[in-house]
Amino acid sequence: MQNLQNQEDKDKRELAQQSVMFGQPLPSLADRAFPRLSENEMTLLLPYSTAHSYESGDTVFQAADEQGGLVIVVEGELKILNPVEDNKEITTLTEGQFNGDIDLLMRRPPIVTGQAGGPLKVLRVPLDKMCEVLIKIPNLSDKLITAFETRRELFLKSNNIGLRVVGPGHCRDTTAIREFLFRNFVPFLWHNSDSEEGQKLYRQLGSPKELPAVEVRGKVLQRPKLFELAEAAGIWKHFNDIDVDLLVIGAGPSGIAAAVYGASEGLKTLVLDRIGPGGQAGGSSKIENFIGFPAGLSGNDLALRGAMQVLKFEGSIYAPVEISSLEPRPNDDPRKAHVVKLNCGATVHAKVVLLSTGMTWRKLDAENSDRFERNGVHYACTNVEAVLYDHMDVGVIGAGNSAGQAATFLASCCPDRKVHIFARGKAGPSMSQYLHNRCLALPNIIIHENTVLRRVIGTDAIEAVDADCGGDISRIPLSALFVFIGAEPCVEKWLPDTIARDARNYLLIGPDAQKSGKWPLRNREPCALETTVPGILAAGDVRSGSTKRVGFAVGDGAQSVSCVHELIGEIQ
Repeated sequence: MQNLQNQEDKDKRELAQQSVMFGQPLPSLADRAFPRLSENEMTLLLPYSTAHSYESGDTVFQAADEQGGLVIVVEGELKILNPVEDNKEITTLTEGQFNGDIDLLMRRPPIVTGQAGGPLKVLRVPLDKMCEVLIKIPNLSDKLITAFETRRELFLKSNNIGLRVVGPGHCRDTTAIREFLFRNFVPFLWHNSDSEEGQKLYRQLGSPKELPAVEVRGKVLQRPKLFELAEAAGIWKHFNDIDVDLLVIGAGPSGIAAAVYGASEGLKTLVLDRIGPGGQAGGSSKIENFIGFPAGLSGNDLALRGAMQVLKFEGSIYAPVEISSLEPRPNDDPRKAHVVKLNCGATVHAKVVLLSTGMTWRKLDAENSDRFERNGVHYACTNVEAVLYDHMDVGVIGAGNSAGQAATFLASCCPDRKVHIFARGKAGPSMSQYLHNRCLALPNIIIHENTVLRRVIGTDAIEAVDADCGGDISRIPLSALFVFIGAEPCVEKWLPDTIARDARNYLLIGPDAQKSGKWPLRNREPCALETTVPGILAAGDVRSGSTKRVGFAVGDGAQSVSCVHELIGEIQ
């Protein structure tokens, strides 16, 4: 997308086709991204807004500055400019149109600049009124959120708006930064430092001594740590010690679902994650068997929509952050809070804690595989990773749904490549039938059953693998491996020893927690999702007996809020 006007022109052509087919126009992408508020909607906003006037050329809001809230044009023109392209005009907002995308809800700095295109009158809704507007004016809420989401989709696809990143393609640090920005819904432009465009950007950034380098809000960060990048880009904002009703640790499907239901039901809710929203599902290119999305959606899209719902209901999400310690409340005094200390220095006092830390994929146990982690060996499969291997043969290790989704995505987005699936046993029994059938149908997918990888071969990049099928070793040329094998629960060191676990280290809950002999209370039984520590719940993949599906995790998250209400009612 060179300019949003190009997209609008394309939408007009599509709209004409739709009018012929359906007898009336359907909303175009441009209509969804840049709708116009009605006179009645503008009137409804008056109690929440203040009026402002600007002269031609005045800056209404500045890219990279603190977020200033929702701006609605009352009279005149508001030009939206792209700072990455020397303030080239992206589009112009006129009467009834408004600024903003998801950064407005997330309280991040805007990525574009707004400038008066002549005498301009606007209404401005401050950040602290936004959630009230979204909740109290539902029809307007739908229009705003649809626009925010669609604009971010356009920005992410444009490849000319956002942070600028330069670094080697086959570099674990570059990949880590790109994955982090992707997981946190941050538009960015990445150029391989080995390419002509990459060298041009490298010189524009002052020929930094260390790569990868990221231009953030006028500064160039050289090989930044993720927390440093998050702080500079406004992804992370420091907060003081806080008291909450529900603390959710882990922002995968179960954690986000719990936060949506908790916040929407009036619980003061805080979500913490060490990377960003999405969890293991966030690394999926396409989820097709989650109810309500017959065409499927990516794990990142699901995470974005869930995060926006949490913020709409005044919940809070903070990432990246690590837990330093979790001190449970005394068993004999449920009125006291659990105390959670964070690596940023803040302390959270929570009436109830939900552990939704999920699982991690088991590392590939093949000679030399550790040398190529994030540089050929990947434990996620999204566009961030796949674009590195265009027109190159790749391998997928695993036989479950995640492996099937990765294989079909890689095979479909680049039909001239071969995708090798390596399954330790039979391919099919642990994969949904529709995915297995699709893998069999795609001509560029080759399935190797009863096969184990023994060795990864390459110097600076992967060149081939040695595959063992019943003792017969064959060398298969390929450039990358996407690994989805036996996952393990994320049971962190800071978890109290008093939380009982099963033989595979998953957290025991409910009846199993009571049967373990470690449940400390005699006056009541544990709630359905309560661990052996009263007031600490577990949901999703980390808990014992879960089914490793997104829908199951979401159901767990929703159920956990019923437990929260029960436990808080006991305290009161």
